[in-house]
Amino acid sequence: MKYFMLFLAGLLLGILLSAAVLWFNPLTAESRTAPVLAHGVTAELHTSLRSEDAPLLTHGGERLLLTRPASVPELWEEMIRPMIASVQRLRDAEGTVIGTASRLGAYSRQTDPLRTGLIVDSAWLLHLDGVGMAFAVQRENLWPMFRQVVLPALLRREPWQGELRFTPAVGPLPDRAARVFGISGQLAGAEGQLVSTYRVSAFDPQAGPTGLEWYSVLSLPQAQTAVADE
Repeated sequence: MKYFMLFLAGLLLGILLSAAVLWFNPLTAESRTAPVLAHGVTAELHTSLRSEDAPLLTHGGERLLLTRPASVPELWEEMIRPMIASVQRLRDAEGTVIGTASRLGAYSRQTDPLRTGLIVDSAWLLHLDGVGMAFAVQRENLWPMFRQVVLPALLRREPWQGELRFTPAVGPLPDRAARVFGISGQLAGAEGQLVSTYRVSAFDPQAGPTGLEWYSVLSLPQAQTAVADE
């Protein structure tokens, strides 16, 4: 009995220490310095999870995200089931729709709650009306949102409302920005960066994030004049 109690005490201590490391670990927290855009701003893009901005969203059925429209099938095939797929409308700083984007995202193999955080890799195919198309590869650490929003809502079993802004960028570029490649139109051949800031205002334990917006800054130097003139 004595050894059993010692085992339980040790197990409990280990759980508490692991929880403390997860909660306070500075390695998994958001960096205090945002990535630096190396080439100058060429476009500001805004989108959200609202139905008017994300008319199509689907996944494998295991995520806290409402799919839409109701007729959209889940991602049932084994290779793509872990992913989230969406189509987004892109808006400028004034709220005018200036293009569309399709996104595929999934948890990264680099995800490690104790060392790296909750890492998500995503690929964006961006289409800017009258300008051209670009492909972006992005890596983000969503642990700050999980710790400050998702976990409290799940533990309390009640919706979270508030105001949280964070810049989750962790790569793949050395300064943590997303990498962008121009594909067509005036963007063809251009290479640049993308940095996104998230604004979270509502999270429901049953429906997931009901208030989530992206504010992105796109830097493509070869197309700076073309994008600015649109």
